[in-house]
Amino acid sequence: MRTRTIAGREVLSIGLGGMALDEYNPKPREEDAIELLKFAVDSGVNLIDTADVYGLGRNETLIGKALSDEQKEKVLIATKAGLKRPGGTGWTTHGNPDHIKEAIKGSLERLGVDKIELYMLHAVDPEVPLMGSLKAFKELQLEGLVKNIGVSNFSLEQLKEAQKLIKVVSVENHFSLSFKGDEQELLPYLTENKIAFLPYFPLGGGKLMGDKKLNEIAKELNLTSSQVALAWITTKWETAIPIPGTQNKEHL
Repeated sequence: MRTRTIAGREVLSIGLGGMALDEYNPKPREEDAIELLKFAVDSGVNLIDTADVYGLGRNETLIGKALSDEQKEKVLIATKAGLKRPGGTGWTTHGNPDHIKEAIKGSLERLGVDKIELYMLHAVDPEVPLMGSLKAFKELQLEGLVKNIGVSNFSLEQLKEAQKLIKVVSVENHFSLSFKGDEQELLPYLTENKIAFLPYFPLGGGKLMGDKKLNEIAKELNLTSSQVALAWITTKWETAIPIPGTQNKEHL
């Protein structure tokens, strides 16, 4: 299988998004979710994406419980901070520097690690200066709590602004055959500068599976629609590492 690099580290060209284990109903039991994560790593998955708000922290806890200390060294665990969920539902930005510095403590504890290998700002907070949020990430990196910094839900303009302060090793955005907004500006820039791109919802949140044209192409190639949709991304964009999510071994 093809490999890609994030900050010089080699990973498979397709990672695993942990969000599906906590944000889609019915949620799997803890033991079933842990078993799936173990199966994924045993099958060769070496990039797992999560965030402090997925499952209100449960997602990070599942990963922390599922992986051994040795596996945590071999698997690139990427997590994010910068959102909050008032009342446990919905999503609002929370890029306050103090919040970010506090949030990492919980992520480190839940994941059972001493350092976050890839820590991302989950989204730009319009109420907080971008440089203020990013400065908190930079300070955490200087403290040795973060190895690499990434960003999520960013435009090219925001990325270039961020690069004035930090080395951005990855961008995680919504992208798929049915949501191709980043093709015009952001993706060419990431490709030219060899910055990893982590497309979330690369299968269109499952909606792509009903696309007639995609299904016809998949049938001609004797592949599944999911395989074609993921292959389109990885073939077209050489730094892209899709992070589809799942709740069962067969789909994985």
